[in-house]
Amino acid sequence: MPHPGSFGLLLTLHILLAIFVVGPLTLVCASVPSLLRTGSRTLPILRLAARLVRGFAVASLLIVVTGAGMVHQGSFGSVRSFSDSWLLGSLVLWVVACGICLAVIAPSLSHAIAEIDAGGDARRRLGSITGGAVLSSACWVVVIALMVVKPGA
Repeated sequence: MPHPGSFGLLLTLHILLAIFVVGPLTLVCASVPSLLRTGSRTLPILRLAARLVRGFAVASLLIVVTGAGMVHQGSFGSVRSFSDSWLLGSLVLWVVACGICLAVIAPSLSHAIAEIDAGGDARRRLGSITGGAVLSSACWVVVIALMVVKPGA
C-alpha cells in the first residue's frame, strides 16, 4: 500500500517521531523508580532523567503536529476527521500521558532529587512516580492500538 507525496512524508515522520520520542520517554519513566531505590549513587542519572522526561514530553507535540497534517489527506482518498472517535481518543490520551509526565512524574522526580541532595531518602516519591509511569505507558499503548486498529473507521 504505497503512500506517495506529502502524506507519505508526514506518515514516515509521524512514525519515526513516535518511535524516537515516545519510546525513550516510556523507558525513562519506567527506569526512574529503580534508580530512586538505588539512592544518591544515581543522582547524575536522575537529573538527566528529569530533563529527558520534560524534553520528550514536550517533543511529543511534534508527533501530534505531523499526525494533524495527515488527517484530512487520508490514504487512498479516505478522508479522516478530528471527530473520528479513534483519533479524538488518541488525542485525549496523548494529553493525559503528557500531562502525567509533566505534572506528576517530572515534579516528583525533581522533589526526589532535592531530597537526595539534602541527604534524605526520596523513596516516598516512588508511588507517584511509579503510578505515573504505569498510567502514561498505558496511555501510549492504547494510543498505538487506536492508531493501528482505527476502530469504527
